[in-house]
Amino acid sequence: MQHKRMKSRFLAPLALAMTATLVTPTVQAGWFDQSLFGPNDEKRLNEWAKNPDKKMTWGEWDFIRLATRGDGSKPNAHPVQLNVKQVATALASVQGIPFKEVKPLFSESEVERLSNAIVLGLKNATPDQELVFVSTGQHSWTGLVAPVVGNCGRIFFVDGKLNILLGMHHADFVADKKNGSRLDPKFDFGSRSTPAKNVNLTGVTEGQATLIRNDWIALTLQPDVAPASTAATTAAAPAAVAPSMDTFYTKQESRLKALQRLRDQGLITEAEFQAKRAQIIKDL
Repeated sequence: MQHKRMKSRFLAPLALAMTATLVTPTVQAGWFDQSLFGPNDEKRLNEWAKNPDKKMTWGEWDFIRLATRGDGSKPNAHPVQLNVKQVATALASVQGIPFKEVKPLFSESEVERLSNAIVLGLKNATPDQELVFVSTGQHSWTGLVAPVVGNCGRIFFVDGKLNILLGMHHADFVADKKNGSRLDPKFDFGSRSTPAKNVNLTGVTEGQATLIRNDWIALTLQPDVAPASTAATTAAAPAAVAPSMDTFYTKQESRLKALQRLRDQGLITEAEFQAKRAQIIKDL
């Protein structure tokens, strides 16, 4: 009996120490800060939009801001008015291989947080500006105690496409700081002239996109504001609406086929397949 009591006294603090060790990375990465200052903070976003050259921050490292366009590239198509839902769908569809398997680039919380900021930022950007960002998140596929991993990059709109250019892909900022230099990470926002190392984007699960490089993907999006003459043109030629409807349903068919292929390849679960399928059908 005495031996059991001693064993119990030894195991209890050991279990607490292990729990603290597992939880610490999440707290250090500012996950709780992200919850307190999340994507629904409309007032903070609107205040930031008045001066987007400054940082809009979430948590310890996460931020987005406007920066000067670099690398001697051609001017961007800014300012541009994009649709938040369309941007969110595009961000959620981007896939890459951070380790050995194809995984989503952004977590759900990152998609919600970034999509609102991207729309406001590009609405206030000039042709010589683009967004730079650092975004961290916890991905369910990494396990029960999910580490916080982050992306760094540039976002800009040109030639009818939302471009995402990465300098870092699912970097483990917490582990680097805790077990390595003990210093805050040096963020790499990527370059149009020099491909980034250790970045491997693969494409999208839905919609249209062009993989320019392993670190650079361009997502086809339709600006939210139509030309002023659209209504008059539609009234004069109502038959012209039919091709756009055909295009819409063709796109939904492609989304469903792509979703089924992901399930058949074992890349998503049956539950994920059914949930996403229901969402697509709801949009019809």
